[in-house]
Amino acid sequence: MKKESFGQRLSRLRKEKGLTQEDIANRITISPQAVSKWENDVSSPDIDYLTSLADILGVSVDELLGRKEEAKASKEPQAEASETADEVVDDEDKKSGDRIVINDDGVHLEDDDGGQVHITEEGVEVIDEDGHSVRRHKFGDYKPHPSAWIVPSVVGALALIGYILLGLLWTDAQMGWRMGWLLLLLVPIASSIENAIWHKKICNFAYPILVIGAYIALGFLGQHFGFRGWDFYWFLFLTIPAFYLIFSPIDKYVIHKNDNKKE
Repeated sequence: MKKESFGQRLSRLRKEKGLTQEDIANRITISPQAVSKWENDVSSPDIDYLTSLADILGVSVDELLGRKEEAKASKEPQAEASETADEVVDDEDKKSGDRIVINDDGVHLEDDDGGQVHITEEGVEVIDEDGHSVRRHKFGDYKPHPSAWIVPSVVGALALIGYILLGLLWTDAQMGWRMGWLLLLLVPIASSIENAIWHKKICNFAYPILVIGAYIALGFLGQHFGFRGWDFYWFLFLTIPAFYLIFSPIDKYVIHKNDNKKE
């Protein structure tokens, strides 16, 4: 088996990552022509560039230089005919021509048509049979919907204004200041409503916070107006487990099952 040159190895690793020579050049601030010379074995990169290249390609410097393969070949002359710790292939995959490689860099899948899927610590990348990256998802790229911060911000501002107004206007026994802070509970409640709608999960609604707020409000009102509040409305807490017992199956078997059918 012909030994792979540095340029061939660099070209292969670059294509596996779905990068162009210009992408490599831009990241380490050199010209694309220099990368082309490296891949054609016309010249070799300075030692200062090796670490940067290895980081970009998601491999170690030893693997980039081919030392990993040389050490493996010297220890296991029959490695191609046996299963190793760095490569695990299912019997079914052998029959179909699919190839699964698990190594320090991640999990790599390649089918018999040349399509590839690479799962690394950076994310997931899908490459078609022509070597083009058709889908890429980097871990940490998730950006929450704007409503996730707009809703609590607006409700929080309104709740604060309402608290101040209630304290100033309802001066009887300072009930406004005593009870008005409960309006601040509207912030997590409103945020949970947005979350429940966005993710289509009723159980994401902060029902326990609603119950706590209602119980405290009824307790204060009962104490002020002379009806049973604190010692009577405790049964509201029994509705919390009932809420989840009712809506958890609806979330799991009705809403999301219908979404899967639409897809």
